[in-house]
Amino acid sequence: MTGGVDADGEPGEKIRLVYSAYGVVFALETMADLLPYLPSPLVPGGEELPESDASVPAFRFFRAHTETGELIFSVAGGDAADTETAPDVIAAAQLLESRIHRYVAAESEQVVFVHAGVVAWRGKALIVPGSSHSGKSTLIAALTALGATYYSDEYAVFDFDGRVHAFPRQLRLRPDISHRIASHPSRTPGIALVSLPVGWVFGLRYSPDAAWKPKRLTAGQMLLTLLGNTVAVRRQSELTVSFLKRALGSATGLQSERGEAALAAEQIVRMIEELG
Repeated sequence: MTGGVDADGEPGEKIRLVYSAYGVVFALETMADLLPYLPSPLVPGGEELPESDASVPAFRFFRAHTETGELIFSVAGGDAADTETAPDVIAAAQLLESRIHRYVAAESEQVVFVHAGVVAWRGKALIVPGSSHSGKSTLIAALTALGATYYSDEYAVFDFDGRVHAFPRQLRLRPDISHRIASHPSRTPGIALVSLPVGWVFGLRYSPDAAWKPKRLTAGQMLLTLLGNTVAVRRQSELTVSFLKRALGSATGLQSERGEAALAAEQIVRMIEELG
């Protein structure tokens, strides 16, 4: 639900923190006792800055009360004008995390963010473009269960040289799906994930009765697949195209319908092995 909140009476100390990620600077206003519910770092690849008087966009995360006195948690700021609320602090923290990530992805001029799952396989990035709720997280978890290294389940981050950087937020799987995956990854503090060249781009669409029939994608088709999932493609079209063209120079693209994640992951790995 949204709106209808009164921000009176939050316990604890109110704090303001300033962060920088991929050239985007923003602030977070919250209560000190809510910080443990947020990931650290708040944005993968980002850092906290010394307090600044500069006026920067601010996100807000507070306890609040409805008109009937019900305790809720409110999230505001960023690319959405409305205030989102949740009765559970964990759910609210995830709303805030997603909102901040979307904002950074849309505003960065240093890198290009593409909605995609990413794993490392044999020293190269395996990219699965797709919108939110398209099954990327489940497939990425299944690939890591086969030995791939987790890089992201939400964004592929491309730099000027066309290399892909990790964006390893905590993997999110629905409860009805999580138990089907033998193991699934999370961030490992202190472990650096190096940027990678793009090895493969898989344009996949889930269908319960899918037949695995992969077809090769041309360089142009791979580019269109990535552009269709790029966050800031309209605002930064020239930047986006130049970064992605460099990324796809030696990549292999394949397209197919896919079935359940575990089977699809095995088919992807087998296909890569066959291609050599």
